[in-house]
Amino acid sequence: MSVVDAPVRLGIELGGNTCFEDDCVAFAHNLHLQMDSGKYDVCATMPLPRSREAWEAEHRTARKRAWRATSHGYYARPFKREGFAHDIHAINTSRPYRQGRPMTASYQAAPDVTPLPDYPCDLHAIRYYGVFKGEFVEEGLSREVLVAYLQMYRAGDLALVSQVLGHAEHEENGIMYLLFRVALEAEGAFAPGVAVYNRWDSGTEGLRFLKSRIGFEETAVEWLP
Repeated sequence: MSVVDAPVRLGIELGGNTCFEDDCVAFAHNLHLQMDSGKYDVCATMPLPRSREAWEAEHRTARKRAWRATSHGYYARPFKREGFAHDIHAINTSRPYRQGRPMTASYQAAPDVTPLPDYPCDLHAIRYYGVFKGEFVEEGLSREVLVAYLQMYRAGDLALVSQVLGHAEHEENGIMYLLFRVALEAEGAFAPGVAVYNRWDSGTEGLRFLKSRIGFEETAVEWLP
């Protein structure tokens, strides 16, 4: 797939006409400096879906794989990371290698699960989405186990997939497709925008297959303050 000739005009709000909170302006400004560094001129992007039904109608493979996950008892929702330190660490260490490279020391160490701040608005915030499955503990007792997570940075029009990992023992059940379905639907419900999942050429062919089936396309991006 070739890069589009005209860049997508992807705006990141710095306050302006819609948000006057100082924290929101600082949040978006810092993210803009990162994205406009020259590293992210060609990214994997897609419009946030209008609805779950619209996304499923356009992406048949992803729809079937997300359904596979739900048929196996998985479900996805937003979550607070401070309640799932053990599960996040288990996900991070479930594979010694990812995308052809060994996992870094930061992923081998205990994860940072400091509670996120209370953000002034929904369009300048960090959110976590996760895939869960109930696990039998003992007679009459069970707990929900986090098996995949996605960290989303939202800044105006931008919904940036900052971090996404799944547990190796569960990935073949379609959990990553379910995770993206729920995360993208939730972000689209906050406001229209554009999801960005790193550079298009980052990762292996397998990761680019996942991106394309979910709906991401190779796109030249102009980062606007």
